[in-house]
Amino acid sequence: MKLEDLARKLDVLRSSLRFKLIFGLLTIVFLMGALSIYLGVNSINRNVIREAYDNVRNSLKAISDLYQEEIRNRAGIVEYLARTSEIVSATASGNREYLFDKLVQIKQEFGFDIVNVVRPDGTILVRANNFEAYGDSVSHYKYIHWVLTNRKPAAGTGILGYENIKNEGPDLAARTLISVVPTPRARAQKREMEERALVLKTVSPIFQGSRLVGVLYAAVLLNNNDRFVDRFKNLIFKEEKIKGKDVGTITIFVDDVRVATNVVDRNGRRAVGTLVSEEVFRQVYEQGRDWLGRAFVVNDYYLSGYTRLTDIENKPVGMLYVGILEGKFSGILRRTTILYFLLIFLMTGIAIYMSTYLVNLYTRPINRMIEATAEIARGNYHLLEIPPDESAEIREVEEHFNEMVRAIEDRDRRLKELAEKTILRSEKLASVGRLASGIAHEINNPLTGILTYSSLLLEELKGTPYEEDLRTIKEETLRCRKIVRGLLDFARDYKPERMEADLNDLIGEVLGLLEKHVNFQNVKIIKNLDPNLPAVKVDADEFRSVINNLAVNAADAMPEGGQLTISTSYDRENNLVIVRVADTGVGISEENLKRIFEPFFTTKEKGKGTGLGLAMAYGVIKRHNGTIEVSSRVGEGTEFTIKLPVE
Repeated sequence: MKLEDLARKLDVLRSSLRFKLIFGLLTIVFLMGALSIYLGVNSINRNVIREAYDNVRNSLKAISDLYQEEIRNRAGIVEYLARTSEIVSATASGNREYLFDKLVQIKQEFGFDIVNVVRPDGTILVRANNFEAYGDSVSHYKYIHWVLTNRKPAAGTGILGYENIKNEGPDLAARTLISVVPTPRARAQKREMEERALVLKTVSPIFQGSRLVGVLYAAVLLNNNDRFVDRFKNLIFKEEKIKGKDVGTITIFVDDVRVATNVVDRNGRRAVGTLVSEEVFRQVYEQGRDWLGRAFVVNDYYLSGYTRLTDIENKPVGMLYVGILEGKFSGILRRTTILYFLLIFLMTGIAIYMSTYLVNLYTRPINRMIEATAEIARGNYHLLEIPPDESAEIREVEEHFNEMVRAIEDRDRRLKELAEKTILRSEKLASVGRLASGIAHEINNPLTGILTYSSLLLEELKGTPYEEDLRTIKEETLRCRKIVRGLLDFARDYKPERMEADLNDLIGEVLGLLEKHVNFQNVKIIKNLDPNLPAVKVDADEFRSVINNLAVNAADAMPEGGQLTISTSYDRENNLVIVRVADTGVGISEENLKRIFEPFFTTKEKGKGTGLGLAMAYGVIKRHNGTIEVSSRVGEGTEFTIKLPVE
């Protein structure tokens, strides 16, 4: 196949209705598909992230609840043990050997790192970790001081200094010391070693009767306590892993230093001694506000949550952290997005097939209508032939199409009739104008002679029987001259001298003169003039003449009195000034309305009108590129509407 033939066929294909419809529908399908993908992926991303942070928030709450539950459980154990007769009796008698054996048993059985009995004066009676170390005062310990003062149990989180820990034995002292690892974005640190221990403390008074004989003090050291954080992690996150990494991580901080964690560094070691970022430290530790966000923790991104740990005086001592590997939610997002893409592609394929099918289904009747519109454009108003098996929807469209054809045909017919009438009226006015001009010039000179000689004779024959006849001749001659002047004015074809004017002012001037006229004594004049009317370019004298003519005609139509209303308004949409002159007179019959603007046509009595006033008004408004229309009801009144363009 030649390239020219191929190009020609492609041009035909592109120009066909079927191609355009299919192309348009497919464009919409692909655009909607792309928009759906964009909105869908964003929605999925937002929902997954929201779900992820909800998960982190719930996990942080769960860890906090577990931590507090651990404190309550251990506090219950210590309170129970402090009430046992063996502990009470041995403490009251100062039996250190028995108490030592008992405390060692308690330590091993319940998993405490420190178990001590303290005398009422705040000195150590016996230590489970160091029998030889006793007698030193621990009354400055916040929890012990509070219990000795209030004689009630207490439990919570606290800090122990390295010097205090050393009395508990070398193993605990070694666990306490943590090397501080410089960490990006953390607070500037001068210390190289964290010597403080974060401990979970439980203290309960020992009473013999009502006498306080001592205090049972037990604690769990959290520094390097892998078992503690791993147990919490397994309770919340089970054994879930991604690429060999734990999905969930737990960390306990002293200030901003990790002292117990299952977050590992690049070498697979627990990241004990690393620091939290300064931003998190300021918000959580110093301000006491929980922190939720995406964070790079040691060597990977986690969705993290932090909350503050406080002591018995509600002072900050550390932080609790929970983190969920971001890869977990990235995988969910990736899988969900892939499924969404597959669904969109499937729906797009179905939409393409359905679009092609529907276009083929409805092309035939549309083509019929296209052919019919081409015939209408050529002036042939042929109605569509609707097949009997046509679908209801297409049948309805084709019926409406036929109605439209009928309406267009009827409108064209009426427009033609109107155009013919307008042309006929214009030709008639032009012919009458030319005739009137010729007649006026021909009879004007004889009239002047008749008027002159009749006036002279009237002066000479005053008081004679001929005076009345001569006066009649003079009056009728003056009337003829008035008619001639009207004919000349009507016949004039000139460009009016238009200048910007306020129509309200011109109307006011005319009405000011007419109000004093005898014909207006029983006529109530109402003016509804728009104060914001824009200026219009008009020939002021001609416009006054039009208003004067319409007002006088209105007064003549109300011999018994009535109401004359003159209003102005501005049609902003079409940029027209509208003047309406309405009366409550006898009205004009429908038959006479058709001839109202014809020269020499009048409904007034013989001798009272020339029939040129409205014809002249029509000509004036037309020369101003405006329109004048009339509407009337017999017995109700007449309204003339003038529309002039604002230039």
